Amino acid sequence: MTDAHPSAPLSPATRAPAYIGPLLRHDAVMLRYGSAVAVVLMIAGIRAVFAPLLGTQAPLLPFVLGVFAAAYLGGRGPATLASLLTPLLATLWFTKWPHDAPATQWLAHVAFFLLIGLLASQLMHELQKRSRTEREALVVAAHHAQALRDADRRKDEFLAMLSHELRNPLAPIRNIGYVLSKGHCDLATIRRAGQLVERQAHHLTRLVDDLLDVARITRGRVVLEREKLSLDSLAEAALETVQPLLVARGQTVAVRRAAERIFVDGDRVRLCQALANLLTNASKYSPERSRIDIVIEGNEADAFITVQDPGIGIDPQLLPRLFDPFLQGDHSLDRTQGGLGLGLTIVKLLVELHGGSVSVHSVGLGKGSEFKIRLDRAPASAPAATPPASEDRPVPRPRRVLVIEDNVDAAESMRAVLRTDHHDVEVVHDGAEGLAKLEVFRADIVVLDIALPRLDGYMVAHAIRERFAPAGRRPKLLALTGYGTSDDRAAALKAGFDAHLAKPVDPKLLLQLVAEEPLTQTAFRHRG
Repeated sequence: MTDAHPSAPLSPATRAPAYIGPLLRHDAVMLRYGSAVAVVLMIAGIRAVFAPLLGTQAPLLPFVLGVFAAAYLGGRGPATLASLLTPLLATLWFTKWPHDAPATQWLAHVAFFLLIGLLASQLMHELQKRSRTEREALVVAAHHAQALRDADRRKDEFLAMLSHELRNPLAPIRNIGYVLSKGHCDLATIRRAGQLVERQAHHLTRLVDDLLDVARITRGRVVLEREKLSLDSLAEAALETVQPLLVARGQTVAVRRAAERIFVDGDRVRLCQALANLLTNASKYSPERSRIDIVIEGNEADAFITVQDPGIGIDPQLLPRLFDPFLQGDHSLDRTQGGLGLGLTIVKLLVELHGGSVSVHSVGLGKGSEFKIRLDRAPASAPAATPPASEDRPVPRPRRVLVIEDNVDAAESMRAVLRTDHHDVEVVHDGAEGLAKLEVFRADIVVLDIALPRLDGYMVAHAIRERFAPAGRRPKLLALTGYGTSDDRAAALKAGFDAHLAKPVDPKLLLQLVAEEPLTQTAFRHRG
């Protein structure tokens, strides 16, 4: 496999022998100083020709022009040479000193000329330096202006793309909402509507998660939970994740395994996410009923897992920028493949976070593509014991649940979810109202939104602990928030929450948390 970034063509200087560079620099120096000497000789000749007319008054004054010319052509060094060479030539060539003039007078002329020459060369040097600085500033300003124009163009393209991708799942949700609101639906239609809404909500969640993942990884906010895992199990987990997409497109995946199991040290969830992104990308850009290959191989130091597809291939011009965020090859109006162009960026960031690399190879458009992940290989270990089969979970016991959420639709939909397991649910939309409700409704669990008006969720949680913990009947607190960073979870822990749920909450996870036995005062779950 070749690297994703093709080598730039060699310039003539790069192809030339090593000794050519110093020779060229030497020739340039000789040209600068030779120009200074030539200018001095030319002016000396002119001064000698017109000596009968000019006499001995200001014999060196014309050479000031030569110093300026030498400074302009070659810089301060050649100008200094011209200043020193001029008195010597004047003495040997066209002046009659020391026969017709006192030595002190000639020396005064020479000293004055040297002073004027040095000042002239320094002045020209400063002017050229300022001019060069201004030119460089103009070039930098032009580059910055172009970068701003490019950034503005990419921002507009991204906003247009984001708007398109958000409207796509919102359209069927809005349509099915209208149909359901009419109340003339049979049970089959309601079930299909529920499946449609769940699929589109999952799609919206994935879009948001992609944006958040890029921000978290680039800011170093992702903490890897490393463990020794095999590439075989990683491939199986990733295949399970993308299986619905593969089935919908009638595609198959063939896994070519190494003769021995290959292990790496990494975060199972994040590496599975990276490989699943590659498989999703391969599926989206390959024909229906095609075959995608996963190749697992390694050497003594490295482990490789490769995804090969027979899809549309990659334009060679896009290869060097393929892992840039928001980059997509398809800018047509239909945008049949969709997405924000973040999948490959996340792959690159996650793999590099593990100390590995990812490369891509494609012969060209219509020729398929090949993505290879390289990770440091870990030594093989003894196979882990098979965990005992988990016992069947009992039917959840109905509990009293208080939902404190200021968004009416979100609160009512959560009430409907909780009632599917026959929980007794009350809903309020204000923190103070929630505290008052707890006095009469002895809830087992409180699902508490953080961003509440007046009393926010942290303040309400603190009040619940102060009021009900001494009596031994503090309910389990589930934080509900649109923020899911580690800092947000830490803030929820400090406020006394037992679990942290990021919106949109998976209904199955919510029901699982509600059905669990109450946690201890110090227990805390990283959920969401």
